[in-house]
Amino acid sequence: MEFTGKVCVVTGASSGIGRQIAVDLAARGARVCAVARREERLEALVGSIGGTEAGHSWFAADVSDRAAVDALVDHVRATYGRIDVLVNNAGFSRPGDLSDERSVEVIHEVMATNFFGPVYCTKAFLGLLLDAAPSHVINVASVAGRLAVGGSSAYSASKFALVGWSEALNLEFEDRGVHIGLVEPGPVPTEGFPQEALKEDRYLRWTLASPEDVSAAVMSSIGRSKVQRTVPRWYYLLQIPRLLTPPLFRAAQKRIVKGRVGG
Repeated sequence: MEFTGKVCVVTGASSGIGRQIAVDLAARGARVCAVARREERLEALVGSIGGTEAGHSWFAADVSDRAAVDALVDHVRATYGRIDVLVNNAGFSRPGDLSDERSVEVIHEVMATNFFGPVYCTKAFLGLLLDAAPSHVINVASVAGRLAVGGSSAYSASKFALVGWSEALNLEFEDRGVHIGLVEPGPVPTEGFPQEALKEDRYLRWTLASPEDVSAAVMSSIGRSKVQRTVPRWYYLLQIPRLLTPPLFRAAQKRIVKGRVGG
């Protein structure tokens, strides 16, 4: 799909999946606003995809800060006057369990970025998205938002929330021209999610996807207005045993989770 002239905002764009999405959108003709907390990386990214001369920009913001999100919207409105695509990709994970001393604080921190970040961004951009309809919001969730991940309960909770919210929101806004899509990757080695245990496991390393795979799924989700897209595609099948044979599914989970945190 070509995005010539489209204005696309990508959060979590300083590395990994978000950076690849920004690069691929720019290669397809989009004007990209790259968003993350590390300004020096954003500036380098924008320079590598054509710079401000090509219509790209960056904005340093923490999406868990509602005031920072409002400032981001002001930047996009002043720079472009519109938005066609919002990709809510920013997210992180912190391992641990409820017995840890800071467990509740960690849940708040993870939810603030992984769930409320997309909520704040989507709400703040909603007026511009409706004005530009047909437009798109793509929330990068995780297979961990469908299948619980032991050892990373805060992350799973945030992604389960994002999945449910996104599916409900699409029902509310699809008739108004704003498509809300979900891209749900399995484990992807990135700076924030190195996936070392899986990379070293000769039986499970083949389950890993790449940032390029996820970015391609985002492009497909926009082009076809898909509500849900898993990466790799076959991960969708993992939901079947969870629903039809829960005891067998949970037995398999216990074995897999020993080598896996996040996703």
